[in-house]
Amino acid sequence: MLKEERQQLILEKLGTDKKVTLVELGQLLNVSYDSVRRDVIELEDRGLLKKVHGGAIANSYLSMKASRGLGIANNEFNIITKKAQKLIENHSIVLMDGGTTNFYIAEQLPKSLEITVVTNNPHLATALAEHPKIEVILLGGSFYKRYQITLGSKTMQDLEHINADLYFMGINSIHSQKGLAIRQYEESLLKQKMMSVAKKTVSCVIEEKMNRVENYKVCDVDDLDYLVTSLNPNEKILQPFKGKSVEIL
Repeated sequence: MLKEERQQLILEKLGTDKKVTLVELGQLLNVSYDSVRRDVIELEDRGLLKKVHGGAIANSYLSMKASRGLGIANNEFNIITKKAQKLIENHSIVLMDGGTTNFYIAEQLPKSLEITVVTNNPHLATALAEHPKIEVILLGGSFYKRYQITLGSKTMQDLEHINADLYFMGINSIHSQKGLAIRQYEESLLKQKMMSVAKKTVSCVIEEKMNRVENYKVCDVDDLDYLVTSLNPNEKILQPFKGKSVEIL
């Protein structure tokens, strides 16, 4: 089966089910897990779906309820969320950008927490709409459909008025030598700007993104203040990050 045919079938499956796992796609298409994963990444880069841990969802189906249906909100996400919440102090200003992990953290913020969340992610802002004590500031700019965030000069200008206490930076890959990177150039510049207006930067990373390298570097590991994973800091996969200035949680 040609790549174009596989990808068309993936989109047709999402059009019907709205969510699908990579294992399910591999069985459906009779190809390897890695082949399916590459197809999903390419389709995401074209703005036709959103890749999530272990699967994919349609761009119009971004609720974390859908993610839970895929088994995404599993123990890995729960552990990351609990660790991340310990970094957030009452009455602080927290900057959060795009990504499934940030969305899940935002959705699970305690109802007693009183903070201001600044974001360029409209879906994240909507998830906080019913939170009784969190003020939400949505950054302006052009809406980038592919990644469901705002980007551009207006977004950069809005950040000039922000002095955040903590920035949760979503990334596509982290490597001890190559640093943190994503797949879109303009977004990499926006993330650098976000880092510059925050006192501290934290990145919450699922294991799938560890020791990988994507196209556009955002920063070095040493530029982070906190690296949050679901793993014990002494796990072998985290050893290359030891000796860096980042605190591993």
